Parts: sequence; structure tokens; C-alpha cells
Amino acid sequence: MTTQLWALAVAGLVVLAAACLEAVRSRRARSRSVGAAAATAPEPYILYFTGENCSVCRTHQEPALAKLDGVRVDKVDAIAQRELADRFHVYTLPTTVVMSSEGRSLHVNYGYAPSTKLARQLSDARGGELRAIATA
Repeated sequence: MTTQLWALAVAGLVVLAAACLEAVRSRRARSRSVGAAAATAPEPYILYFTGENCSVCRTHQEPALAKLDGVRVDKVDAIAQRELADRFHVYTLPTTVVMSSEGRSLHVNYGYAPSTKLARQLSDARGGELRAIATA
């Protein structure tokens, strides 16, 4: 019985350590700038990671991005630009990253992100200024 309790305790510690490591990696990815391509911008913008064979990207994410009024969207091929995708831990497509005007990542959305969520994140990045969303 004691051996089983020790094994359970060790397994719990391993899971806790893995969760902490992933939290640190995620925080680091959000705080990194994109690099030379991330020169200061007048407003927050979105990095949109996609791929040639991503059907969800075409059918859901791109229409959601099109609904955002006047927002800069930088489309990134996650396969061709693997180094950049790795910096944001992009392992699923689509992935969207809301970037500050200074080039820091503020929000990372793995998988489809609806336009309402992206608009909320952009509003947060602007300091609460609400931006109209097209109803198309």
C-alpha cells in the first residue's frame, strides 16, 4: 500500500512539473516579440498562422478575420516559417496571436478564434477602446 501511495505522489509531482513548465513556455511565447518583422505599428495587429491544407483556416478563421474592421492581419505560413511558428508554440492551425503596437504578443489563440473574441482581445490591447465589427 505504501509503495502505491509513493508512486501516486511521484506521478502527481511529474504532472505538476509538466504543467508548470508549459505555463512558463506559454508566458515566454506571449512576451517575446516577433523580431525584426515586429517593428512598432500604429495599432495592435494579428499574426495569423495558417497552412496550405488547413480547411478550418479557409472556412472559419479567414471569414472571422475579415469581419474585423481595419485591423492589420499578418498571414504566416506555419510550415514555411517554422522558426516563427515555434516561437509561439504553434502546433495546431489556425493559430492567431494578438500583438501590441510595440510588437509584444498579448493573446495566443490555438485553434479557431471567433471575431468577437478577437475584437475583445484587440480592444484590451488598445486599452479598452471598442472597435466596430462588420456584420457581414
